[in-house]
This record gives sequence, C-alpha cells and structure tokens, in this order.
Amino acid sequence: MQNIYLFISTLFAYFTKGITGFGNTLVMGSLFSFVVSNRLTTPVDLLFGIPTNTYMAWKERKNISLKIVIPLSLMLLAGIVPGTLLLKAGSDRILKCILGVVIVGIAVEMLTRKPSKIQNKKASIIFLIVIGVISGILAGLYGIGALLVAYVSRTTENKNEFRGNICCIFLVDNIFRFFLYLFTGILTKEALIMALCLSPAVIIGMIIGVKVDSKMEEETVKKSVIALLIASGMILFLKSFFS
Repeated sequence: MQNIYLFISTLFAYFTKGITGFGNTLVMGSLFSFVVSNRLTTPVDLLFGIPTNTYMAWKERKNISLKIVIPLSLMLLAGIVPGTLLLKAGSDRILKCILGVVIVGIAVEMLTRKPSKIQNKKASIIFLIVIGVISGILAGLYGIGALLVAYVSRTTENKNEFRGNICCIFLVDNIFRFFLYLFTGILTKEALIMALCLSPAVIIGMIIGVKVDSKMEEETVKKSVIALLIASGMILFLKSFFS
C-alpha cells in the first residue's frame, strides 16, 4: 500500500509540473513526508528534477532571459550549502514541522496573490538577494523553490516565459545539488533505487500534465493544488508537532 501511495503521489506531483512548470516538489514533499523521511524525499525529487527541468527549459528556450536566470541562480546557490547542512544535521521531526509551516505559508501566498498589471518590475538588489538566499536554503532542505516562483511570476510577461526561466533556474539548482548531495552522502543507494522504481510515475504524470495544460484552465488546477497544499501542510505540522 505504501508503494502504491508513493507512486500515485509522484504521478500527481509531476502531473502538476507538466501543467505549471513547478509545484512538483511542494506536492511530492508534503505527500511523501507522511511515510518517508525528508532526507530520502529530497534527493529522490532531485533525481527527477534534472531530466524534467531540462526538458521544459529546452522546450521554452526561446523565452529564457539571462537577466533573470543568472542573478537568481547565483543567489540560490549561495543558500543551498547551509540548507543542505541543515538537512543532513537536523531532526526529522523538526524538519517536518518546518516543512508544514513553509507549505501552508507558500500556499496562502499563492491564494492571496493579486495579479500585477505592471510586469517586469525592477526589484531592489537587497530584495533579490533575500529571495534568492532563502530560496536556496529551502532548496537545500527540501528542494523547494516556491519563493523564486513567486518572484519570477512577477517579472515575466507570459506563461511560456515564466516556465522557461523558472525551469532553467531550477536546472542550475538541480545540477549543483546533485554533486553537493553526493559529496555530503545525502544521495544514497536507497534514493537511487526509489527514484528508479517511481520513474514511470514521473513520465506518466508529465505526459498527462502537458496534454491537460492545453485543454484545462490553469486557474482551476492552481486552486486545487493550493487546497491540497494547505490541508497537507497543516496535517503534517500537527502530526509532527504532537508526535
């Protein structure tokens, strides 16, 4: 039953990514954390992230802006190392509590966010650094780049441009963390085996997601994902806090 649950969770996570270009880590991280350690979930999702982000970045390569990708990637990398050290040293119970709060906070931000009429706003350098470094810490801990998602969504003009830039940034993060996880011992044989077993779910989820994206309103899917994230984040926090 646990294997079936993990397979379905992975399929849904990458179905979400196929539609939006992100969200796989939030969905997979929250659902997996009920039955699997974060130290296993994060490297498994990383192994899936490299090929899927490569595919989506290549698909939208004409819409990628180096002015967005390069500075955000540098700030992201600066935060990944301390985030990875926290992942290696932290208590799993504490990590799950933090993850629950982070998931709910990000979901609420997505729910209450108002679309901006002014695109490509110039943010301050300090704001850019804060967003990038915090995103890096979250990426090192859980692989989550949702703060970057919020930032890039405000600095791109359309869905294709957003996907191209965010997946390109995530790919830089994925490659860096792959070698960092190898060096720190977080990327284990167990993670490799689990990734291999669940890879069909990733392929199926991506194929379905890409097809549904052309026929379904993105706002409907977005609200469903937000509802799932809020519910799972709250349950995860309460379960970990009182256990």
